[in-house]
Amino acid sequence: MNQCLMYGSNLSWPASLSCEFHKTSAGGTALAEVQHSGPLRVQKLFHDRDLAHCYVLHPPGGMVSGDDLHCRFHVHPDARILVTTPAAGKLYRSRSNESLQIAATTVQVDDGGICAYLPQDTIVFNGSNGKLETNVSLSSSASYFGWEHTIFGRSAGALPFVSGQLSQCLTISRDHKLLYRDRLQIDAEVLNSGSGLCGMTSLASCILILPAEAQGSDELVETCRLSLKGFEGISGVTAIRDGLISIRLLSSLSEDTRTALERLWSAVGEFLMARKVETPRIWRT
Repeated sequence: MNQCLMYGSNLSWPASLSCEFHKTSAGGTALAEVQHSGPLRVQKLFHDRDLAHCYVLHPPGGMVSGDDLHCRFHVHPDARILVTTPAAGKLYRSRSNESLQIAATTVQVDDGGICAYLPQDTIVFNGSNGKLETNVSLSSSASYFGWEHTIFGRSAGALPFVSGQLSQCLTISRDHKLLYRDRLQIDAEVLNSGSGLCGMTSLASCILILPAEAQGSDELVETCRLSLKGFEGISGVTAIRDGLISIRLLSSLSEDTRTALERLWSAVGEFLMARKVETPRIWRT
């Protein structure tokens, strides 16, 4: 039974989810094992041929002070998985003690595996105090594409982000050696600063990792740039090193960023899968 836990004057609702994905004898991907506690669940897999789509459900829909969500996804050899969410996540206003709202994700991709970790956007409400952490561990022949799309404030309700903060950390290792680390600390000052987000409230950070011996980074950079050609915000695609590509999108309109990310997945997915890929149906509902 799910329960809210009381810590002093705080209510928290911790949750965890652990998924094991295996390649099947028929060449597809199956969810071989799943464990969960608290309000985190996973629907049955949907399939785009040999690429499985996994929808992670968080029924409360948002996080309050003290909430602590932990997800772990293990992609076994040659399995192929896309992990996403059915709706936007939300970080609500923090309590007066400014306790954290934490969402931590761990991804492990074994030899020949492909993982696309593409959650829908996270809305950071005014006064929230959020921490988003993603740790990715890859074998030398694994591929990974992931993004984090954050929206600051809620323009529809005229509720701007004028206080609070968000910490984002992405760490990627390959064969147990650090490959890439990215940290962002955003508050209202950074959001509005000319050296920060220039007042634009929709930020997406993407990372693409190819197998260690893969070729085609220059071609893929150009492909990604072409897919973003119609994006009216600010974008950048950079090959930090062979097989490691960083992509940033910044806009005042979250809908524009969502559309650009969908186009980006179509381009990257086609490269990774060597065929055209489908957009997760849940993104259309």
